[in-house]
Amino acid sequence: MFLRNCWYVFGWSRDVVAGGKPVGRVIIGQPIAVWRSDADGRLHAAEDRCPHRHAPLSAGQVEGEAIRCLYHGMKFGTDGRCLHVPLLETAPDISIRIYPVVEKDSWIWIWTGDADKADESLIPDAFGLDNPDEPMQANSIEYDANYQLIHDNLCDLSHVDFVHESTLRLASGAWWAQSKPRITTRDRAIRFERWFVNADLPGGQSGEKVDTWIAYDFVVPGIFIMRGARYPEGTAARCGMQEPVGIEPHTRNIEQQAVTPIDEARTAYHFATGLIGNTPELTQKLAQRMGVVIAAFAEDRTMIEAQQRIWNRTDPSVEKYFLPQDKGPHLMRKLMERLVREEREAASQGA
Repeated sequence: MFLRNCWYVFGWSRDVVAGGKPVGRVIIGQPIAVWRSDADGRLHAAEDRCPHRHAPLSAGQVEGEAIRCLYHGMKFGTDGRCLHVPLLETAPDISIRIYPVVEKDSWIWIWTGDADKADESLIPDAFGLDNPDEPMQANSIEYDANYQLIHDNLCDLSHVDFVHESTLRLASGAWWAQSKPRITTRDRAIRFERWFVNADLPGGQSGEKVDTWIAYDFVVPGIFIMRGARYPEGTAARCGMQEPVGIEPHTRNIEQQAVTPIDEARTAYHFATGLIGNTPELTQKLAQRMGVVIAAFAEDRTMIEAQQRIWNRTDPSVEKYFLPQDKGPHLMRKLMERLVREEREAASQGA
């Protein structure tokens, strides 16, 4: 079950280089090649499949703005039309599928559905990697698991206390399973907000306490945007346990992550973590933080892939016990089901 009329993250902007080779990846089962024009670096995206013998165009080369298959030499323009075939005086009337592609906040976004319905306003705002006052470090991994298990994981962070006991839990200074988030829904997103009262200040003096505010949006089709801040003790009470406004925190962190289904059984995960500020001390702390994040996501992958193997061996009729912590994952699954259903209904009606 995939939503098609939406923007998926293909990868980081740095993954595709002007003057370099095309990059091929699979999104919701669709092989896609992305390349940059030699002259101006503009992005282009097309199906990663030559219509001759289905060789991957990502194994080809960029010529100006065009892309040439290096199996038998067919060349295609940015509109998808064939421009040249060796031994033929006139290029045949054949074309490849072109995908809408946008570069925003250091991510490359691909619209996988009906190109006429591509709506850039549906791309959520993130942070990007180029702001010196919000330095971030980024990476990507893949899971042998269905994307919805990763959605579940991100919509219920109570697992931090157990899966990440020696990594993210220590880095956050908080006990996630002992604090209930406030969850609100929007048209294509779910928002999570919570205070950790009397939490440890990571990197501070032993026993130093803070109130930590965490807020994040999980946006269709799987974009995680988080802001965190640590305030003097008592701040949560002074704010009536609501979002702090106009109060300077001790430290702030930001996170942007994207879940991109490769197919039903494999998922790509593009993530970045950052600390607000531009000082040598924060630069050093950010490098340490990225090491913790990479270790933590390896822990996630081990657990989720093991979970997937059990799911594969379990009859779908076997019921799963529902806990209060399941509210976020439940809402996200219902949101995705609704959007997929509406998309299919519109397609069947020819809309």
